[in-house]
Amino acid sequence: MNYELFCTFAEMKIHVVSFQVPYPANYGGAIDVFYKLKALRERGYEVVLHTYVYGDRHEEPALEQVCSKVHYYPRKTGWCKQFSALPYIVTTRDSQQLLKDLCEDDAPILFEGLHTCFFLNHPLLARRKKIVRMHNVEHKYYWRLAQQSGWNWRTIYYTIESLRLRCFERQLRHADLICAITKADMQAIEQMVPGKKVIHLPVFFDATFPSTTTPTEPFVLYHGNLAVEENQRAVEYIFRHIVPRCPDVRFVIAGRNAQFKHIPNNVQIIDSPSDEQLDQLLRTARIHLMLTFQPTGIKLKLLNTLVRGNGHIIANHDMLYGHSFGRFCTRADKPENIVEAVYNLINTDLPAKELEKRQAYLIKIKKAGISRLSLFQIGISF
Repeated sequence: MNYELFCTFAEMKIHVVSFQVPYPANYGGAIDVFYKLKALRERGYEVVLHTYVYGDRHEEPALEQVCSKVHYYPRKTGWCKQFSALPYIVTTRDSQQLLKDLCEDDAPILFEGLHTCFFLNHPLLARRKKIVRMHNVEHKYYWRLAQQSGWNWRTIYYTIESLRLRCFERQLRHADLICAITKADMQAIEQMVPGKKVIHLPVFFDATFPSTTTPTEPFVLYHGNLAVEENQRAVEYIFRHIVPRCPDVRFVIAGRNAQFKHIPNNVQIIDSPSDEQLDQLLRTARIHLMLTFQPTGIKLKLLNTLVRGNGHIIANHDMLYGHSFGRFCTRADKPENIVEAVYNLINTDLPAKELEKRQAYLIKIKKAGISRLSLFQIGISF
């Protein structure tokens, strides 16, 4: 890329529509969005953020340090939205004020996730350059949730939502560029939208490693947002199949909404830990148990553990699907294999050389993501 062309890019303005307030960057999607905002700002973009306030996410002054302007909109949830032909995650983000704000100028628009694509094919945006960042192949994600939720009202919701998402994904043909978070997702999206330009834009994250190596302690950590059904299922699996076979091993379960009725004697529950508490747990855990039953997207809590943790990582196939971080993990899928790995690793620290290899690779991945912004820029400049 020549200097003159880069200067043209550096003067660009871009609108970013985020599915939720991306700060604090302490869970999957928020991590990718927030550090992408920082990378765009560092590349010389004037970033205008449009984001939705709901749940425990509210207006956040810290975002004004990486964005020239931040617009907040309420998410319109409720049962009446379930009767829409559009996916619930999309129709609840319908905001006429958002459309009005996007039309203030002719700058390109980055839609973060299919969730934010309500206006992707709107006539008022027909001549705009539009990019969609796909964090998952959403209809597959919801179909798997339906398969895992047993038989209850959630099963019906996930099944219907999967079908609605599969239909809505056709709207991606209105994007000028689609950015997939993994190469596996890129291939799937290329099949969904034949002829559309799709690139692999690696995950964005903070590669600031701890300045000192904290000694680990002999316990197994599982952490995550335990309000999410996928993570609840993983904890139930650990309680049922792993913990009883390791009676002399200490397990720690930490995360938001970490509330369980029947807790085994060798399990400690830490509900909604502070950032400082979680950081301390990540640094001191001898083993990080990373299990999921959703082989979609990329599991950013694995990435966060690789950056902030000092211990061994035991992960199953679905956690390692679609990316290259498995080289730093011990793969174990069956309960007996997980238990064997726990006992093999619980009394030995991760060698310093392995930590160094891990950190060098993560720096390489971060640089690759930033360099791929050149393709992103080319995609919105023609």
